Amino acid sequence: MIGSGLKKLAQENGMKVAHGIAYGSLQGYAATMSEGSGFKRFVYTTRFADPQASGALGQVLSNGDVKKQYSLQSVTFNAQTIVVTFADGFGAMDKIRAFVPWFTSMLSQYGASPWNVCVECGGQVMNGRWIAISGVAYYMHEPCAARVRQSIGQAEEAQKQTRTGSYGAGAVGALLGAAVGAVVWAIVLTVGYVASLVGLLIGWLADKGYGLLGGKQGKPKLWILIGAVIFGVAAGTVGGYCISLSQEVAQTPILSGYSDRILDLFFWLMEYSEEFSQEVFGNFLMGLVFAGLGVFGMMRRTNDELSGIKIMDLE
Repeated sequence: MIGSGLKKLAQENGMKVAHGIAYGSLQGYAATMSEGSGFKRFVYTTRFADPQASGALGQVLSNGDVKKQYSLQSVTFNAQTIVVTFADGFGAMDKIRAFVPWFTSMLSQYGASPWNVCVECGGQVMNGRWIAISGVAYYMHEPCAARVRQSIGQAEEAQKQTRTGSYGAGAVGALLGAAVGAVVWAIVLTVGYVASLVGLLIGWLADKGYGLLGGKQGKPKLWILIGAVIFGVAAGTVGGYCISLSQEVAQTPILSGYSDRILDLFFWLMEYSEEFSQEVFGNFLMGLVFAGLGVFGMMRRTNDELSGIKIMDLE
């Protein structure tokens, strides 16, 4: 995603905005701009003629005064990219605007290749193609872009061939893990709380159980984990109310006949007590919301891992 501040900066520098990113030549260097919750991110795609130059530039950016001056959260150097992440907030765009020309001079000083040099082969690009790999824009020769696409496809196919295991066994493991989390959920619900942390625990245990029982890595895994989380919340909700009912039965002589039929009493109340059923459903739905908040990040990471590397033509 990209907001109005980065869009304006992109337009001022002749960059293009599409597919949730801004990309193009940013003062002479290939860059991709995007943002998320609490951060703004620039990814420069470049090469260094001197391998030691990137390390020296990294030392400059790791300086505490520099990080503070430009509100840098992190800077990561990879083989073909420099990922610069800024803390978002009041005055962030002013600091970014100050950072861009300063960093451009640093890239020039340390010998980083400009936007029209192919990061794949190192040759100058006269009439190339912008492609996006996992949301990062690269400017390459047509043949280089085709070779990268083919290489990624072959690597993903090879990875698929190594995926072993069983969805059935994984589902059993996920349900067993979620069941353990449901016990914690029931206890927490009994004392009057519904916490996203427990939802995260259910998701983590479901994922752990899936792996321990040899679950296969593939798209169905995501749906299995979602189903396991729903099961965990449902089981924990029922379990929590059954614990509360058993305590109430133990303290109420007239209900002593239900001491060994707590589950029957639960379903009887669900059928004949509208107030009780509404409370149960309300807590179940609230539990799903908090569990969803707790495991959303994990589910998104799982989906990204299973989706593989996304590559697309930008132009």
